[in-house]
Amino acid sequence: MKPSVSDNIALMQDSLEELGAGGTLQRKAGNSSTPFPKQQRHFTARILVMGDDRVLGRLAKAYYSLRKREARRLFLTMKVNLQMYYVPVSDEPAVTSPVKENISPGKTDLCALAAYLGRVDPWYECNINSLGCMIPKLAKMQSSSSRTSESSSFLKDVVSYYTRTAMQPVYFSIYSVKLTFSCLTKEPVEDVFVSHLEVAFPEFQLFTAALKDAPVRHKKSVAEICGAVISINYRTVSLSNREVDKAITLRTTGVHINAVPSNEAEDFDCLTVTCDCPKPKLGMAPKLRTCNIKIRTLENRTFTVYLDKDSRRTFKDVQSVEVCPCLDPGYCIQKTAKSKFSLQEDTGLSKYISKGLPLPINTFAGIIH
Repeated sequence: MKPSVSDNIALMQDSLEELGAGGTLQRKAGNSSTPFPKQQRHFTARILVMGDDRVLGRLAKAYYSLRKREARRLFLTMKVNLQMYYVPVSDEPAVTSPVKENISPGKTDLCALAAYLGRVDPWYECNINSLGCMIPKLAKMQSSSSRTSESSSFLKDVVSYYTRTAMQPVYFSIYSVKLTFSCLTKEPVEDVFVSHLEVAFPEFQLFTAALKDAPVRHKKSVAEICGAVISINYRTVSLSNREVDKAITLRTTGVHINAVPSNEAEDFDCLTVTCDCPKPKLGMAPKLRTCNIKIRTLENRTFTVYLDKDSRRTFKDVQSVEVCPCLDPGYCIQKTAKSKFSLQEDTGLSKYISKGLPLPINTFAGIIH
């Protein structure tokens, strides 16, 4: 959001009023008649979103774009305190994934983020998650005007209670994605996601679905050749914070990268990677846990990438995808400015401060262990 001329004038007037009374500039030191600076006005903007993981993915992208603009020129966050709230809305508890639509009967939970919030905060589970399937039903109800007003007032009361009393944020990690395409004239694309990334080879998924009712002997022979050969370079995650770079090559029909833990015991700042391998390699772990990963096809094939299970955020003809934690744009600009004058890395306490950009969603109690 670019500040208008009137906004710039208002900020200039505020600065003049802080420096001196009546619009007269006065020195900050050596003048006892200088009044106390006017207290900074802080406003709170409560952002409420309704939907599933796809909506939160779009919110994360908009939040990242806002932080990039604010990093270049501080304007909105200087005056406004952003508070984000989330009400899950879904017709069904499980919806078919856009990748496997019309291919597999398997279901994918489109409200994984809300399910996690419900597990860590019982108050959120009781008061907010219960609205997930109720809101679509209330919208479809065809009843008398009195009942309609009663249901409308009920939703208003619950949402008002949520936005007034939920003050403990849960921070979801935002991950940066860099996509490289097979067409050399097409520029690489950078994007972000917050819950899920899927790498799919549609031609093999259609072929696998067609073999569902085939004989077992035929399935075994086809499994050896079905799938595309890819290379995965990733950095392992351990409790001792010892990072080890590894690389594997395998044949697969798809890769799933989940950023939301399946239970409270799993690390929150970590990605879980699973591969759909027709014939898994011996000694290969069923799941990879990492924060940095790069997937590249080794054959003359391309794949499709879906971000946050959103069909609107689909990228085709992709040759490689690289995922890493999204850095705060303010930190990136500050680091670039420092590098012009010094070649040293972060020193002191600054190297222990988190440099990532999280998405804060307000809950009633935060994470309860």
